[in-house]
Amino acid sequence: MVTHQRRPPSTLQTGDRRSFALRARLRLDGIRYTYGFEVDGKAIRSEWLFSFPHGKPRRLFERNGPGKGDYEFGRALTGPTSQIAKLTRPDSLYLSSAASNSHPLLSAIYKALTTNIHGVRQGDRDTRFEAIRHLLLNEHGSQILARLLKVADLGIESAHIEETEVPPAIQQAVARLGAELGEVRVNLAHNHADEIFLVHSSAPAVRFGLDEESDGTVEWLTLITYLLISLSLPGVLVVDEVDASLHPHLSSAVIRMFKDPEINRHGSQLLFASHDTTLLGTLLDDKILDRDEVWFTEKGADGATTLYALAEFKPRKDENVERGYLQGRYGAVPYLSYAEIRRIFQKPGVESDEPRTHPQSLTRKTNTKRAKNRLLIVCEGEVTEDE
Repeated sequence: MVTHQRRPPSTLQTGDRRSFALRARLRLDGIRYTYGFEVDGKAIRSEWLFSFPHGKPRRLFERNGPGKGDYEFGRALTGPTSQIAKLTRPDSLYLSSAASNSHPLLSAIYKALTTNIHGVRQGDRDTRFEAIRHLLLNEHGSQILARLLKVADLGIESAHIEETEVPPAIQQAVARLGAELGEVRVNLAHNHADEIFLVHSSAPAVRFGLDEESDGTVEWLTLITYLLISLSLPGVLVVDEVDASLHPHLSSAVIRMFKDPEINRHGSQLLFASHDTTLLGTLLDDKILDRDEVWFTEKGADGATTLYALAEFKPRKDENVERGYLQGRYGAVPYLSYAEIRRIFQKPGVESDEPRTHPQSLTRKTNTKRAKNRLLIVCEGEVTEDE
């Protein structure tokens, strides 16, 4: 949820296209809401909030520009609405301003949109470590974590935290840095730091640090940590490359846990990106993903990315979606010319016997420009219908 916008949208956009729009749907106290806004590099262009108490839309507020007089409020929204509008800057969201001014309903909606959203990104080591550490310090959480590590058939028996001494070389380096900075004092608050170790069933007496484990083991540990955190309360887990360094059986197990109401008791949602086409098929399990849960992204020649749903193609019930995707039936696949690869390694002055052809695009019919750098996006969890 973006609550303040100062940076410009995509630098690939120019002119009137330099804008960003977002719409979110949520359920709060049994009532559905739709909230959204559009922003450019300078100000909020529009913002709106509707409720659906009886299935029909009811306007709470609409904003049609950055000015103080560009607001319209519904009768169902009580409180100092006009006063808050006067306090809202042109480049700030009205919902954010209302939350800052403790509006009862809008503060609750703001909180629902901005809390309990967790993201897992590749390379974010410090954030990942802190999440794992936090869970291991909880007795119940650490027990479940150990069982999920064991059931993954990785040969891991348990995980635990140990306090280790900061190496003398690092302590000396910090001391030298402080001396070089002169009057600025730089030192370590403690000479010890927490470190996570894993115990293998084949050698219980030996423990390995995360730096000594494989990428797949660390990825599974990280993923199930965030999964347990997300399942403990209603929320959203966003994962970039859910299949990174993982066997398809493990990544599909994560999806199945979110779809299992006995495990996902709070209806938390999983939103992830993946290049693993087996998740589209039935080789691992029957219907890991429903057709309306699969979305594709396709990057055009201008660098802009288009997001569209598999459901737009209306695939048959018995259609092999995985094969169809790899064949380019739905677009969002890269065109890779092996003939061009051969030319890269060709000896100078020698003509290749490969024809210089340019096959037709594999993009969907609605996009006439050849796409590149595609990414498969899959959305999972409880989704409300469009109003």
